[in-house]
Amino acid sequence: MMSTTVASSRDIDVRAFVQRHQRGLQRWLRALGCESGAAEEHCQDALLAALHRGIDARPPGVASAWLRTTARNLFWMRLRHERRQPPVRSLDEIEAAWQAVGGDRDDGDAARTALRDCLDAADARDRELLEARYRDGRSRAVMAASLGIGEAGVKQALRRARSRVQQCVEGKLGGQP
Repeated sequence: MMSTTVASSRDIDVRAFVQRHQRGLQRWLRALGCESGAAEEHCQDALLAALHRGIDARPPGVASAWLRTTARNLFWMRLRHERRQPPVRSLDEIEAAWQAVGGDRDDGDAARTALRDCLDAADARDRELLEARYRDGRSRAVMAASLGIGEAGVKQALRRARSRVQQCVEGKLGGQP
């Protein structure tokens, strides 16, 4: 005898709620400085708490704000338990930046696309520096040795490259509603 599973409308609603908020919530936690594995864990915990409290029945903007606050608190509780300091200085600045790139609207997809486009358009030297530092995780000392320049030179070159990419991203996002 073959068994079939029929999804209830509640299962579908829960699945849609999770799909709507999960990616953006993980990005939010990563923006706070949370490691990838911990971000996934805190995201799941926040989503479960939201479902338990009926937050999934609220408008998406309200649910997003509630989830961000809950996930942030979970992350900070872990930091306190581990006796570590938050890796960010100003939550208000991160929240403002998140709103500026439309994080609630599209889970940060527009900002990621703009960043990808700007990195693709960056000159080879800037792209090489940024990839070595942020993708490959090389220290400035290692980069300086491989490039044959001082650490201060690498620091300044990275600062300029980040500034150019930031201006490009801001220009691309400036046209959004």
